Amino acid sequence: MDIEAEDGAQSLFSRHHDFSDNSRLSDYSSPEHSESLITNFETFRIEGGYSDVTLVVDGKHFPCHRVILAAGSRYFKSMFSSGMEECRKNKIDLQQVDSNVFEYVLHFIYTGRVQITTPILQDLFQQAYMFQIEPLVNLCVKFFKENMNESNCLAALMLADTHAHSQLYEISKELACFHFKTIVNDDDFCRLSLQCVMDVLCDRRLRCDGEHQVFEMAIKWLDADGNEGRRKNFRFKILEAVKFPMIKKEYLLDIVSKSPHVMQDEKGLKLYEEAITYHMVPSRRHMLNSFQITPRLTSSNHETAILLGGRLADGLSIDVESFRSDTGEFTSLKPLPFKKRNEFTASVIGNDIYVSGGLRSAEFWKYDSGFETWLRGPSLQTARRRHAMAAQQDSLYVLGGFDEDMVLKSVEKWTNGSSWMQAGSLCHAVENMGFVAHDKHIYLFGGKNNDEIVTNTVQCYDTTMETCTILSQPLPACDMCLGSTVLNKQIYVIGLEGAFRYTPETEIWEILPELICPRDFVSVAVIDEKLYTFGGRRRGAKDRLYTDIIECFDPKKNAWEKVGTIPVPMYSYGCVRIFLNEKPHSD
Repeated sequence: MDIEAEDGAQSLFSRHHDFSDNSRLSDYSSPEHSESLITNFETFRIEGGYSDVTLVVDGKHFPCHRVILAAGSRYFKSMFSSGMEECRKNKIDLQQVDSNVFEYVLHFIYTGRVQITTPILQDLFQQAYMFQIEPLVNLCVKFFKENMNESNCLAALMLADTHAHSQLYEISKELACFHFKTIVNDDDFCRLSLQCVMDVLCDRRLRCDGEHQVFEMAIKWLDADGNEGRRKNFRFKILEAVKFPMIKKEYLLDIVSKSPHVMQDEKGLKLYEEAITYHMVPSRRHMLNSFQITPRLTSSNHETAILLGGRLADGLSIDVESFRSDTGEFTSLKPLPFKKRNEFTASVIGNDIYVSGGLRSAEFWKYDSGFETWLRGPSLQTARRRHAMAAQQDSLYVLGGFDEDMVLKSVEKWTNGSSWMQAGSLCHAVENMGFVAHDKHIYLFGGKNNDEIVTNTVQCYDTTMETCTILSQPLPACDMCLGSTVLNKQIYVIGLEGAFRYTPETEIWEILPELICPRDFVSVAVIDEKLYTFGGRRRGAKDRLYTDIIECFDPKKNAWEKVGTIPVPMYSYGCVRIFLNEKPHSD
């Protein structure tokens, strides 16, 4: 073909096959070439070809290539770009590095491959961490996760703690909790740092034979430093991880009371005394630190919120529902023992639930959770509804409310074995208020008075003197139909106008973030060291007046989160927290 003919053919080919169209271009890759590069790099390393630096470890020489080391390790990249002496040296000594394990590290830098075995795992992780090779660190963590067991989880925990590796720390801590009954015999437990011991002993997932076993391990760790005695400075931090109220009373009296770590430490002694109070004065349990009275997940006793009766869109309910936060499930208990009735009040002493009053009723009932039965008690002196009822010491008090004719200011008191009797009066008659018992007082928040005025007044009834005073610091908003509870010695008040927290020691109110669904008649309970709100009434709503939402407030996050729904939209006339004994939730 002559030149003119050839040009014509090319022109014709270009006209029919336009390769200038970028949309027809494709990216191609060659795995074979990539693999060849890796193979060649590794060959150069082994044979010393084209190397420009030698790393000396334990007297062993490793010819290497700066560019590859810098590309695979942030440690070496920083070294070679720092302008320091290592940038110019052809031979670099690496101290405190095992040469056999370093061979694996170099092989990974050059190839991205590594063979991990149990004998080298710890050193390999440490070197990968030291040389800042994150992909290799992640592979070590993966191997840990796939091969960790009760015999090595504490070693992994110490390793993660030393290198502040949060993922490995959580993996090994979870396994240590799962195998707690085995690791109690592992000497590595006493080698754990203070923070590690606290994190393990505090974990609610801890599987133990009983809280006494947690106490014994805390004492074992404290005694492990022998004659040095330095760990006694950490007594309270370690003892605080033990849920002393969950220890049986006999063990507290026979064993704990004889421990110098407890009895010779002012704060430790307070923990012991609070545990005795828990067993001897059940009505004061809610005033203890929430962590202390929240059982482990594997305990046969689990904490639960009990919702009693209430108002539905189509009428009233006598159902009693038990809610568990760890499963999010509701279980039906024996229903209320009376006909459908509104605006009664519920309270609790220990694990026994008490219900009083309601529309045109002076009835008083007790639910025995052990026998799962309702028992009738002596009637109130005055039939009342929309009132408060709270426990102090061995007594129950009913305060205020409405008797169908007027708003009440009277107070009645009941002690087991006796009838109801008068116990003074409030400063102001009030109904539909929030209420809690704290210390030796019963606080009444807001509510509505005889003039139909919604108030922000806070009344404080002293159960010792049977007198009432008005707090100088009122509720931050005028509100009624409030839910109230105590969490870690602070009082929470929830209503349509907002969520508030009051600290009795400082007499200071705080305004909390608004609920996702603002509402009144909300049921409030403390579970899992958090605040749970159930259902309620969206006052003023034209449709869907009653809600089924469950929200949770975490004081550590200072935020509300929707966590579920109740079986049917409603508001409850009673909400209390008790322990129920049944098979624990499986992990």
